[in-house]
This record gives sequence, structure tokens and C-alpha cells, in this order.
Amino acid sequence: MRKGLLLLLAFSSVAAWADPVCQHVGGGIVTNFLNATTTFGSATGDLGGGIGVTVLTLTPGPGGVLTLHNQHHWVTTQGDTILAPPADATAYPSGQPGLYAATYADGIIINGGTGRFEHATGKVFAWGAIDTTKNEVVLRYEGTVCFADKDEH
Repeated sequence: MRKGLLLLLAFSSVAAWADPVCQHVGGGIVTNFLNATTTFGSATGDLGGGIGVTVLTLTPGPGGVLTLHNQHHWVTTQGDTILAPPADATAYPSGQPGLYAATYADGIIINGGTGRFEHATGKVFAWGAIDTTKNEVVLRYEGTVCFADKDEH
């Protein structure tokens, strides 16, 4: 009996991970550059909390376009950590010195975290502006997050 109960509990845990519950998420991000490679600020909306970015590489391209290879650090207001591998943002010059239109055209992949984001997967896309003269970043994000256990969201 005891062995059967343990197998049932183990199977139930695996089954919960196999049946994710996905939801649309969206909100805004406002950060400041603390130095040439680090931002820190806040996110609002469904993934609200603190967010920072480390620019791992900055690659200039034709016409003044910049590619920023970024590592994100995201903690929700509930204290959950959202994990994401590095993602590329592209910054397009606006014609006004230091002002760029920015986009994560390929998105930011979510691949786990802590709390409700343990075993979560998803992708969020973002677009907005970078002002290097004021060291400010403002973005809008939207996408989908799939939670491993429907009881965790």
C-alpha cells in the first residue's frame, strides 16, 4: 500500500509538469543605466517587480543600428525569480542624437525560476526606447508564460 501511494504521488507530480497552464502576460519596464553595461529598474503588469540588464556585448551595425546581447535579472513583487538566457535587443537610431527605438524581435525566453516560475516556460517580446543622453530605457512587453502546475498561478 505504501509503495503504491508513493508511486501515485510521484506520477501526480510528473503529470502536473506535463500539463502546463499558459497565460498571456503584458506590462511595462522602466530602467536606468547605472553604468555603461548595467540597468536597474522596475517592471509593471503581470510580471511586475524589479528588473535589471547586463549588456554582455554591444555590436554596432550599418546605419548606426546597435545590437545589445543582454542578460536579464528579474524578480517579481512576490519574490519569485524569472530565469532567462541572454537575449538580443536591437536599437535603431531615431535621428535625434542618443535616442533609439528598441525591440526584442526574437523575444526573451523564460526557462524557469523560483516560486510560481519553477519549471515555467515562455517567451515575451518587448519594444520601446533607449535614451543614452539621459541613461533611460522604457519598454512595453507582452507574451505567454506556461506554468508547470495550474495550482501555482
